[in-house]
Amino acid sequence: MVTGLARPANRCSRWWLLLVVLAGCAADLDFLPGLLFNDPNRFHHGPSHSLLAAVLFGAGVSALGQALPLPRGSGRLAALIYASHLLGDWLAADDGAPFGIPLLWPFSMEYFISPVTVFSNFHHGTAGAGLTAVLANIFSMHNLAAVALEVALLLPLLVLVQWWRAFVNPSDRRGR
Repeated sequence: MVTGLARPANRCSRWWLLLVVLAGCAADLDFLPGLLFNDPNRFHHGPSHSLLAAVLFGAGVSALGQALPLPRGSGRLAALIYASHLLGDWLAADDGAPFGIPLLWPFSMEYFISPVTVFSNFHHGTAGAGLTAVLANIFSMHNLAAVALEVALLLPLLVLVQWWRAFVNPSDRRGR
């Protein structure tokens, strides 16, 4: 959704798609350290799900932008895309304690979750579940339905943003 708001001047930039995908998924890379303990959920929904992590990610992208051909403002946009992941998690149902995300970590250890959930929870196993159990949960019909719900809710917004961009700036249509 956020990526519909801005694009680099060079639409063919191979780094742009990689940046967008990485920024959108970076908060969930907290599964990786858990693999060392055969417990991918050990660190999930920890500090990587905070606004500070989004800011640090954006700062890292800005620093990396010195070495890669990234457009100006990529760090800010990367932080915004990262934060959109946090918004999605905040709006999602959560059936495993602690409920929600530590949005204000390290300033507050409180976990936050929306009082009204918009998205379904995403099953990824329980704490202590090994990699096999986590993968079985991730590739489940429940998660397929959760992704379908997210697409059904967010795709119309993306189409609306694209329509608005074309309306405001007709020279900014795809395929040009």
